[in-house]
Amino acid sequence: MAQIESIRIPPDALREQAEAILLAYGATPEEARIQADARLQGELRGHPGQGQGLRGIARYCWMLEHGGIVPGAPFEVLVDTPAMALVDGHKGFGQVIAVRAMDLAIEKARAAGVGLVAVRHSNHLGITAYHAMRAAEQRMIGLCLTNAGPEMAPWGGITPTIGTNPWGIAAPTDLGFPLALDMALSVSGKGMVRWHQREGMRIPTDWAYDKDGNLTDDPDVAMEGPLVPIGAFKGTGLSIMTDVLCGVLTGAAFGLTPYSDPTNHDVGHMLIAIDIERFMPWETYLERMHQFCDELKASALGPGVREILLPGELEHRRMTERLRQGIDLDNEVFDSLRELATRRGIPFTLNRYRSDLAGQ
Repeated sequence: MAQIESIRIPPDALREQAEAILLAYGATPEEARIQADARLQGELRGHPGQGQGLRGIARYCWMLEHGGIVPGAPFEVLVDTPAMALVDGHKGFGQVIAVRAMDLAIEKARAAGVGLVAVRHSNHLGITAYHAMRAAEQRMIGLCLTNAGPEMAPWGGITPTIGTNPWGIAAPTDLGFPLALDMALSVSGKGMVRWHQREGMRIPTDWAYDKDGNLTDDPDVAMEGPLVPIGAFKGTGLSIMTDVLCGVLTGAAFGLTPYSDPTNHDVGHMLIAIDIERFMPWETYLERMHQFCDELKASALGPGVREILLPGELEHRRMTERLRQGIDLDNEVFDSLRELATRRGIPFTLNRYRSDLAGQ
């Protein structure tokens, strides 16, 4: 069995290196800052196999070089009403477009109680909770939905025609972290399948089908077939309706088309902010949320279960630990970042954290 090796690096060092690389490939300072932060949050909160961390920087740099991402792209508001807007992202950075869209939704929610911003012609936006939590930081409930490339089949089919179409929903609490649901609509993703490939491990039998529609535990075979939806037909139903909201309705690509052209992903998003204080006083809301969370935590435990974890609690614990102890960066990602820096002739400051590079 292969063992994926890593090197521990302070989060701030990773952030600075990511920003420097993105700037070198053409991102504006604001874009580089937002992108680096969003990707760092993926490293802090997630499993490295999910692919939401620094691994994605290489793909963004390729897209910057080949026209898939347009640096400095305009954020064009096509439709603007008191409570909603439709935005054209003009092939900009997905994380940057989504941050701006959520900020606009928050602004509208302050004025109207709720703000909804739909986006067309965007790119990959990273972890959906990153954007939903932006609203939670402003005493609001945030929702972030996005479509994606076809990796699941409709229930009963075997041809991938719908995306994993992730959701992020965040609600503030007084617990030190927001409740934050961050999920794709598949049981697992291709990133985790690739991780098991590299480890030489079988995958759980409820993750993926082979190309003929049979469940498989072979990661090589799984890469050729569709992913298993959460909740059987309910998961494919949720994916279809998410694509209605994010693809069909917004004017973005949908179904088979998102990500099909590497120079024009045309992803669609929907960002929503809800002003809690239009419903009740802030302190009343916090008291009610605290009671709700206490009730959830007080549930009798099933066999082998040590505690009840709230949505986002595991990710918060990971982030707290990694901020304190550093991030274990996959050596493959480390080498990728070093290559990106070398190609543009910028310093690769992470060298000093890898003992076998001492003196270079």
